[in-house]
Amino acid sequence: MALITEYGDYLEEFRSEVVDGLASDLTDRGATLRDLAFSEDEDGVWVESIVDLPNQQEPWVRRRLIIPAQGPDKDAWLAGVIFASAVNEELDTSH
Repeated sequence: MALITEYGDYLEEFRSEVVDGLASDLTDRGATLRDLAFSEDEDGVWVESIVDLPNQQEPWVRRRLIIPAQGPDKDAWLAGVIFASAVNEELDTSH
């Protein structure tokens, strides 16, 4: 968990952007963000969003690499905006 510790401030800024970016779209769908969790492996730091959707028993989960092993390749706010946009787009096309 060395990368998660090392990039703690980055991940908090990322989390804030994602939560803000998803809030209104999820509310409009009657959905909620249950969790936004970070994990790491040899490839870097991953984020996993867990969304509860109405009329679905199982949560909708998306996982993406956000910090490569060699370090961030974009600002935290930008990475958060991109991730939130991607989640919203996937929800639009799949639900």
